[in-house]
Amino acid sequence: MSDDVTELPERAAKVNGLAGAVRMLAPRWPAILVAVASIVFFTGASLAKPLVIQYALDTGVGTGAGDGDKRALVVAGVIFLALLVLVYIFQGLSTYLVNRIGQDFLRELRLRLFTHYQRMSLAFFGRENAGRLVARMTNDVATVNDVLNNGFLMVVQSTLTLAGATVILLLLSWELSLTTAMILPPLIVATVFFRRYSEKAYGAVREHIANVMIHMQESFSGLRVVQAFAREQHNMERFGDINERNFWANVNTVRISALYFPFIEWLSAVGIGIILYFGGRKVAGDEVTIGTVTAFVFYLEFIFQPIQNLSQVFDMVQSAGAALNKIFGILGIAPDVPEAKEPTTLAGALAGRIVLEGVNFGYDPVRPVLTEVNIAIEPGEHIVLVGPTGAGKSTLAKLITRFYDPTAGTVRIDGYDLRQLANADLRRSVTMVPQEGFLFTGTIRENILFGRPDATSEEVEAACRTLGIDEFIRMLPDGYETMVSFRGSRLSAGEKQLISIARAFLADPPVLILDEATSSLDPATEEQVEEALRQLLKGRTSVVIAHRLSTAEHADRILVVDHGRVVEDGNHAELVAKGGYYSSLYRQWTAGREVRSA
Repeated sequence: MSDDVTELPERAAKVNGLAGAVRMLAPRWPAILVAVASIVFFTGASLAKPLVIQYALDTGVGTGAGDGDKRALVVAGVIFLALLVLVYIFQGLSTYLVNRIGQDFLRELRLRLFTHYQRMSLAFFGRENAGRLVARMTNDVATVNDVLNNGFLMVVQSTLTLAGATVILLLLSWELSLTTAMILPPLIVATVFFRRYSEKAYGAVREHIANVMIHMQESFSGLRVVQAFAREQHNMERFGDINERNFWANVNTVRISALYFPFIEWLSAVGIGIILYFGGRKVAGDEVTIGTVTAFVFYLEFIFQPIQNLSQVFDMVQSAGAALNKIFGILGIAPDVPEAKEPTTLAGALAGRIVLEGVNFGYDPVRPVLTEVNIAIEPGEHIVLVGPTGAGKSTLAKLITRFYDPTAGTVRIDGYDLRQLANADLRRSVTMVPQEGFLFTGTIRENILFGRPDATSEEVEAACRTLGIDEFIRMLPDGYETMVSFRGSRLSAGEKQLISIARAFLADPPVLILDEATSSLDPATEEQVEEALRQLLKGRTSVVIAHRLSTAEHADRILVVDHGRVVEDGNHAELVAKGGYYSSLYRQWTAGREVRSA
């Protein structure tokens, strides 16, 4: 495991996430238009309040000595109250609409991302780090959520407020406005520096939090290995180091904010002091009214607050932009095993004849795993693949199930090129039972139904009776309704494998691929699983990856794979008599079995 994890492929990094987000938001334009209009009305009502105060002071109060118009005070009070009501209504409406649009967008984005993950091939998940892929669904989506729920409203409102307040100040008194403008240069310089350094600081925070998640995910997934080798202390020390880096990255952002925001508050106070001094002199000279100076003080807050808001949201927008690039970068990666654009329509149920013609394949194009493989498997044949580790047995199985496509040659079933079949048709026809039974969180019944969701409860139980596992399931605490946790951790390896076999049996595919399902079981459990497998394999084309040669003894044909080629083909008796590679393997295995039994 590494502390610094490489980013996703370059092809993903070049995607314009903002353009993708705009395309997704485009159908929601009526709601967005209403939301923006609500923000405009809310901002306009807020900007009008100081003008009402100015009117109340200049007309309603006057200069004193009873020369004010008391009716003006009543009018000002009514108008001010009406503005407060409008602010309340349109602020609430705009907040609801923006958040509603944002949540609708995020719902679709999460669904697109999850659906895309489901369509990607095993090669994709082999290339990418699982922790980083999870981070796309969690951290990056959460960052976009912050902008949509808070940032968009803040940006639009602050921009409108800043522009409106500037125009109003110039209309009230251009001379006082120019005098107040002397605080703008330090404000602009401070904001530029803040944006530059905060962008780097928040970028570092995102990278370090991703590393925290990656380390946690790897540690939890490999917990058995960690505990088996007593490496808990080592893992804690490494996590402590990663967590420490994340801590200081966050402290750095706090340090930058602690310098910038108090400085803006100080500048705001300086601005008010300037207005009071120069405005007071102009009041004394009858150049402006007290109401105008008071309005200036209020509007100065309308200038500074939006600038602070925009500075705060700038990093949020930058982070969201980077997150969108990463998310749409993932969405922009084409599957290595694409669905046929115009899939061939099957004439009927498949018989299960499998043919590999001139097949070459390599996970890395410069390092081939399979070379010139030519195999024909007849319907109902029971085929066993044997050979040394790394010979290409599992790769052959993955090509037959179309988890990968060959780099050259063709894989066919009943004459159909697998690349021309719809994935749904292929998966109904070819099913793989892995070496370790994988169960999902849910009931036993739900896990069996995973292979054929439309099956009835009676069909589920009938399948289990045929396999001889109905009694075992009924002995569980709640029978078929017994809940299993993630990966079926509450069940033994044998029990999980039996349920996986029932899942495949219920799906009833014409072709089964098995990564020998009994290699890691104890003898008693192995016998029960093998009996279930015999029922499962009846009448089907089957390809079994053998880790123990006892599996090969009863096969119709044995294919010996070595260095990416099929070097021998025949049944057990033929290959033993031939005295070739398989015969040598069998003698070694038999000798080892005799030693173990002795």
